[in-house]
Amino acid sequence: MCQEAIRHSRRLTFDYIDKNGTSTKRTVEPYQLHFSESSWYLIGFCLTRAGYRTFKLSRTDHLAPDKQTFVPRDDAMDRKPAEDFTPQLVEVQALISPAIRDQFIERYGRSSLTPHSAEWLSATIRIPQSQIVFRHLAGFGKEIKLVAPAAYVADFQRYIAEIMNHYR
Repeated sequence: MCQEAIRHSRRLTFDYIDKNGTSTKRTVEPYQLHFSESSWYLIGFCLTRAGYRTFKLSRTDHLAPDKQTFVPRDDAMDRKPAEDFTPQLVEVQALISPAIRDQFIERYGRSSLTPHSAEWLSATIRIPQSQIVFRHLAGFGKEIKLVAPAAYVADFQRYIAEIMNHYR
């Protein structure tokens, strides 16, 4: 949704919760998506605050494109993403323990989780297939079990096996 809004110069509206837990409604002219330290960020001109801001996407809720388009600001040209920037995300199915429920909600949103059993929640998340993400997922230890797609699970298993080889 963010990429489409950037591509078509469409404003985005969303509820944003800052690091202190304060919630505000924002309207933003989006210019760039940025991935850093296992998190996605939206960089844009915030009409609510009248300045450029960076928003951690996991702290947004009710993200929606506005019908209103905008003319990109002259000083935003250096903020434009490369034309070929398109993150490759994989839809991954996982079972997670209720112990990490809050962490998943913060990172992937409430809609990513559904009940599965007394011991597990089912999670559907869209994530890159990379060492950084594998490291993040491995940090959940026994509290997560990747289920699908099979190729993603196999790559993750190879990553875990490499870790285990360090201790043999």
